[in-house]
Amino acid sequence: MISEQHFSSSFTSLWHEIIPLADTYWRRENLRIVRQVLPIDNVAPVKLRGFLNELAFETFTRARVAGLLPKREVILSIAQECIESVAEYIIRITRDESSIALQLDNSCKQEVFEMTRNLMLSFPDSKNFHVRPKFSGCGVVSACEGDLIYKDCLYEIKAGDRGFRVSDIKQLLIYSSLAFSKGELSFSKIGLFNPRNGYYWERTLDRLCIELSGMRESDVLSNVVGSMTQLSISR
Repeated sequence: MISEQHFSSSFTSLWHEIIPLADTYWRRENLRIVRQVLPIDNVAPVKLRGFLNELAFETFTRARVAGLLPKREVILSIAQECIESVAEYIIRITRDESSIALQLDNSCKQEVFEMTRNLMLSFPDSKNFHVRPKFSGCGVVSACEGDLIYKDCLYEIKAGDRGFRVSDIKQLLIYSSLAFSKGELSFSKIGLFNPRNGYYWERTLDRLCIELSGMRESDVLSNVVGSMTQLSISR
């Protein structure tokens, strides 16, 4: 079986059959992306970026659950509590001890605080969010988890120093299709947010599917599920 990231970035001809207008749509849609919060300065070492991104998201999760305000001393205290567990998680992925830091210098602290603050400002309601929703696998795609369901929208948090891509939309469609296949589609919108550059994008699933393919949400999600299953059979 393969990951949702691999499925979203591969099988170009398959995706073209399901959402043939994706590239054209995204070139146009890129012009409509808005900046929701101020960007941060990327001052920490690049090799630590993945670790700091994950640390900020975990800090945001704990702070939001506790109903705390985005104050620097509070945020950094929570971040310190999260360092070891986040470091273990990142090491399992990278197998590179230089990609983590158990002690944060001032530049790392600044990035973690500012990303956490941007997340807290963008998702302020502590009662209407579900962090790391789990999705059962289907066909060739393994079980996986998303980033955040906030109110009626599934968000993918992309904290890299880059713009949003078509593959990000495909990843959200994969999660939506997995939920749809189990009758567990609990959201009607999908969105992207980058706490580094402050950019934000959100659309209803149905409208997006029409724009990408000319078909309604249920048809597109069914086609994605069918492709997952067919690929599994063909293997």
